[in-house]
Amino acid sequence: MEVTKEFFEKLDAFVDQYGDPRTNEWPMVQGITTPLACASVYLYLVLYLGPKFMENRKPFHLLPIIKVYNLVQLVACILIFYMILISGWTTKYTLGCEPVDSNAPHSNRLAQLFWWTYMLKLVEFSETAFFILRKKTKQVSGLHVYHHASTFILAWAAVKFFPGGMASFPILVNSVVHIIMYAYYQLSSMGPQYHKFTLKYKKYVTIIQLIQFGILVVHTLQVLSSSCSMPNAYLYGMLPDIIVLFYLFYKFYRNTYTTKIKHFELKSAEKIK
Repeated sequence: MEVTKEFFEKLDAFVDQYGDPRTNEWPMVQGITTPLACASVYLYLVLYLGPKFMENRKPFHLLPIIKVYNLVQLVACILIFYMILISGWTTKYTLGCEPVDSNAPHSNRLAQLFWWTYMLKLVEFSETAFFILRKKTKQVSGLHVYHHASTFILAWAAVKFFPGGMASFPILVNSVVHIIMYAYYQLSSMGPQYHKFTLKYKKYVTIIQLIQFGILVVHTLQVLSSSCSMPNAYLYGMLPDIIVLFYLFYKFYRNTYTTKIKHFELKSAEKIK
């Protein structure tokens, strides 16, 4: 036990020496064991304990809670988008390479927004709990679980090592995507009268996600430029995850929409014959 404790203490100390001095001691940012523990507990709950708990139980009626949750997320994403926008993007930042500037007047506010985004990713774990408690097991896919776990770790890494500069662009883009997504979810939860509309535009939520990943790949690759002073670690942390997510979302889109369309066309052709 002492050996394990000593190992994690050394691991935390090793990580802390590379962290941003402004955020190093912030709650759930210090060290790496806390975010890893949160992600591990999440995986244990959603992959084992949650399904086992619901095995012989009826689905819970959580629609009123989900409506409140969607609204809270929608408001939070709008606020984060607006606050990041006025924390350098309307005055200084461009779409080019922008290093983390800890001396700029807006930098401390930007760092705080990174932390709030990190906390928002923690809250998003509850979405998987909603699926499990409602016995919507098909929605607890590998894509869903990986997306939530990896995004949470990346949000920690951003506030730990790169709380500002071009690292704020992914949060800006992701906030826009989440505003659209939670507005769609809220509309879907409001009753059958909206289902015809939401089903018609459901696939576009996934398309917007794919476009987001494409934009982020191009933006992140700027780190490779010799004129960009952003550390390569930012690229190594971001790019693999974006590529994996793009692949998983594209696979989901192809299996959910393209395959269904082909199946419908084949059935229609058989009826004509």
